[in-house]
Amino acid sequence: MGAVKRYFKLSQIFFVNFILLLGGVLAVASLVIYHSVRQIEVNQYANQLKSEIAYVRSRLDEGRSLDLAAREMSEIMGRPLRVTLIGLDGTPLFDNEADPEEMDNHATRPEVMQARREGFGTAVRYSHTVKNDRIYAAKVVRWNGKPAILRLSVSLDTVMRDFKTLWLRMALIFLAALFAGFVISWMVRRRIDDELEKITAYLQQLADRKYGAGFVPGFSAEFRTIGKLLKKLARRLEKTEKKRRKYTAKLRLIGKQRSDIISAIGHEFKNPVAAIMGYTETLLDDDDLPRSIRRKFLERIGQNAGRITAMIDRLSFVTRLENSEIEPQMSDFDLSVVVGDAANALRQKYQDRRVVLELSPVTIHADRTMMEMAVVNLMDNALKYSEEEVLVRLDEKSFCVMDKGQGIPEKEIEKITKKYYRIDRNSWDNSLGLGLAIVTYILKLHEASLRIDSEVGRGTIICFDLMKKSASK
Repeated sequence: MGAVKRYFKLSQIFFVNFILLLGGVLAVASLVIYHSVRQIEVNQYANQLKSEIAYVRSRLDEGRSLDLAAREMSEIMGRPLRVTLIGLDGTPLFDNEADPEEMDNHATRPEVMQARREGFGTAVRYSHTVKNDRIYAAKVVRWNGKPAILRLSVSLDTVMRDFKTLWLRMALIFLAALFAGFVISWMVRRRIDDELEKITAYLQQLADRKYGAGFVPGFSAEFRTIGKLLKKLARRLEKTEKKRRKYTAKLRLIGKQRSDIISAIGHEFKNPVAAIMGYTETLLDDDDLPRSIRRKFLERIGQNAGRITAMIDRLSFVTRLENSEIEPQMSDFDLSVVVGDAANALRQKYQDRRVVLELSPVTIHADRTMMEMAVVNLMDNALKYSEEEVLVRLDEKSFCVMDKGQGIPEKEIEKITKKYYRIDRNSWDNSLGLGLAIVTYILKLHEASLRIDSEVGRGTIICFDLMKKSASK
């Protein structure tokens, strides 16, 4: 049975099982009702025979003969009625359908024995005299002043004809019920098929990642429950898919960043390493180099080694900032002093450039070393990309660095604070693209942020608001 069910749809299994169940119930009910109604009919005829005995007896009391009383009763009832008079010893005295002298002794007949014991008896049995099944009713009466048994019987065929007519009507009702059940189950099957097709189509859409597809089940509470669960599953799948996409995008970004890091580090380390190797090879190959040139080459080697060390330190510092491994050491200090010192140091680096300072004394509560690094990075950036003077302004509200350089394209402004990002990768600048990223991290630790305003060809202004805990003197 299980192997057969695998080849059928759920609706077909339901339909077949429903029809089999309905048919089985009707068949069992038919058998039970058949025997019950048959017994009721038999009992009803037995009771009618009892009433007819009373009528025949009354006719006898009026002086009518048994034969005449039997004919009258048959005409009244509309069926042949057999009337038999039997002595208490079982001897047939009269029978309207057989010769009493040729009949057997009836002392052992069930209805006769019961009548002798109880005064009235009934039986359904085969008659050897008239050769058919009959219903008997017998009663003790007075005949010519003596007790005798008056027995009436009717052919069971007559009873069964009436019963078959009734049963035929009941059978038609059962067939109508079976047909109605067939139609209803077929309609239910169609509805189930429709719902299953909706579910299958919806599952296919989920498989195609169309999580917003519509699905409105409504045939029954079970299908509505399935619909709710499927929609809940769709929402979860959609969230999982979004997370997966974000994770994939994050992995790609990490891969790209890693590639950028390797590319940037390789690019930035290439020049100082090449310089160190060049100067070293020259020193090794020529032992007769003048002392002044040898010293100059060694200084250049030291400078390039310092550049490599500085780049490594910057990389390490950014990593530690990202991983929250550095805690700001907060203190009160005058930011204008830090800015002045940074300007003096950068003037030595950029001797052909002019730095204009507009500073007001401002005491802030911050990490002095970090703020010095932020100020230096911003000013160094401006001097690096501007051929004219750089204006540095500090007041009670903010710190700003303004240059008149080439400017930053609008689409690049949001990107330049990211690590390793450089606007022109093929420019003369060999930085790692960490300067503004470091400033951004430092300001974030101090609950501040950069504001960048730039126009291509006119220059750039970069500012940040002073810490909320600042106080001016």
